[in-house]
Amino acid sequence: MKSTIRGMFMLGRGKREGIHEFSNSSDSVLSALAPWIALAVAVNLLPILMMRFKDIHAVSISISMFLVKICCLLVTVGVIHFFASLWNNEVNWKQTVVAILWCFWVPILDFFLFFIIAGLLFSGLPNIFMALFGLASVLYIAYSVWLSWFVIKVGLQTTASRSIAIVVSLIISSTVIYSIFVACNYSYMAQMAQELQQQIEQAKSH
Repeated sequence: MKSTIRGMFMLGRGKREGIHEFSNSSDSVLSALAPWIALAVAVNLLPILMMRFKDIHAVSISISMFLVKICCLLVTVGVIHFFASLWNNEVNWKQTVVAILWCFWVPILDFFLFFIIAGLLFSGLPNIFMALFGLASVLYIAYSVWLSWFVIKVGLQTTASRSIAIVVSLIISSTVIYSIFVACNYSYMAQMAQELQQQIEQAKSH
């Protein structure tokens, strides 16, 4: 685990040597998937048990969101393996998958740390806090895309343009999956948003 953490932060700082901290095996791929699956279970499935299946629409959305996250994880594995096979570069594809799955956590941890620090420093200045939050969100997205590109480029030992092609494919695949989820649950989500807006307006009137 120490080598994994070391590899995460080495790659996160742009040091290509960090890729060697990750194993190139099927067991390592499963180990890298495990925390993401556990998080999806905790966030999307455990609340269903707490609600005791009272709201069938909420249950449906929770299960759908869980499946969406699992599909996105499997798509990440599948897309990297597909391009590695396409370009006859299958030697290190598992290592690349392991590295990118672990490195997905780096921007999240950075963003979470920034959120805590900004909250402590600007708790009494909501406008400044929201401006910083918006800036941090943009930086989070940009850094996540760059880190994915860098890990794939180093892991598969490929060119910058090929790495860009894989990252774009991952983004498009995830967008399609989330679009299907929104399309299937749009009416109920719109209803929930409307009810929430009404509650906010009622709170303001009081």
